[in-house]
Amino acid sequence: MKSFEITGKDLYRFIDTSYAPESSIVLRYRNILKSVYYGKEEYREYLKQTSIREGARIFYILNYKGVDIYILDETSLMHTKTLKSIDGCVSIAKCLAEGSREVVFESGGNTGTALTEYGQKAGIETFFFIPERNINLLKSKVFESQRAHLIKVEKAEIVKGAALLFAKLNGFRHIPEISWRYEASMFRGLFILEYLMENKGFDWITQTISAAFGPIGIYRVLLNLGKGIKKIPRFLGVQQENNCPMYRAWKNKGVSLEESPPESGELLTDIMYDVKPYTYGTYNELETILVRTGGDITTVNHLEFKELLEKNFEGKGILELFSENGIDITIRNNEVIEKTGLIALAGVLKEIDRSTIEKGSRVLCCLTSGISEADGKAEAEFRVSNLSDVYTISKEIRQRAGKL
Repeated sequence: MKSFEITGKDLYRFIDTSYAPESSIVLRYRNILKSVYYGKEEYREYLKQTSIREGARIFYILNYKGVDIYILDETSLMHTKTLKSIDGCVSIAKCLAEGSREVVFESGGNTGTALTEYGQKAGIETFFFIPERNINLLKSKVFESQRAHLIKVEKAEIVKGAALLFAKLNGFRHIPEISWRYEASMFRGLFILEYLMENKGFDWITQTISAAFGPIGIYRVLLNLGKGIKKIPRFLGVQQENNCPMYRAWKNKGVSLEESPPESGELLTDIMYDVKPYTYGTYNELETILVRTGGDITTVNHLEFKELLEKNFEGKGILELFSENGIDITIRNNEVIEKTGLIALAGVLKEIDRSTIEKGSRVLCCLTSGISEADGKAEAEFRVSNLSDVYTISKEIRQRAGKL
């Protein structure tokens, strides 16, 4: 990554104020990242082509035991209702810039949905591999096009391998690149930085994490461009207790991630199914962020999440408070469909109770998801029970395209 060439208030010279953050933080800040990170003018134009809506806002939601909690809403103003709209916009712009017209990717649901929707808008053929148990988390309309292929995989642990093999066999582009994920999160960091430069700061920023692309991108911005703010917020990462390799590595200094297996039991959020997020090589930079900011990682289990939903905040439940702020968290069969965003808030309350977050603090909690448009009616075009099935599927795809 190139060194950052601008700092502090210089950012204002590069902000495209014709785009409000509620409309698209990608288009609002694209000139800044061009100046400090990547170079080509045409890529900036591709972002304008791929953008649909990648909006964000920050609002105060409640005070808990003397701690003011604010929400970074990356749900209600995003096209796909999760922060992954940013990844979709950035990744598909990259594909257009390099000329890729068939792309393959794996996901627990949110990333795959965004890449499919943004890819379809750009006229790109998409192949989305997803754990079979997560199909009910999808919106069927997203896959109506004949160029939007949905492939369910029986065993979650072979999803990534199946996608990589399929891409290799067919000569298709596997996306997104790790660097693209960081870039997507840097747009979030720029939004937070602009807010911090104009408003009172935060003591903590918190997000639910898997591989931790999000906080790494955010803190690349804050630590390198944040000279215009008084202090850098500490970072609190939150993982689900039944799949928390980053937490285990952080708490057990010197213990490798590979020697830190997940707990057994049902996942709190199926979206975060990857038990080996460390394969992306992100842990060292996450650890650096935690050390530099005086941060921490915590976990949330099923009971703690349930307690969040049942907790009374001066006569109101948490879902009511979100609704009053324009976010109607989706419930199906008396259960929150997309829990990932709310897990971060549960982690905040847990750490306030434990005095990790002190009275008088201000916390920014990233609500990365919560509104679900899933209808449970999405149907996969193919099913993979083992990697040998990928060869069969690839042959059929080539036959359809007249390549056999």
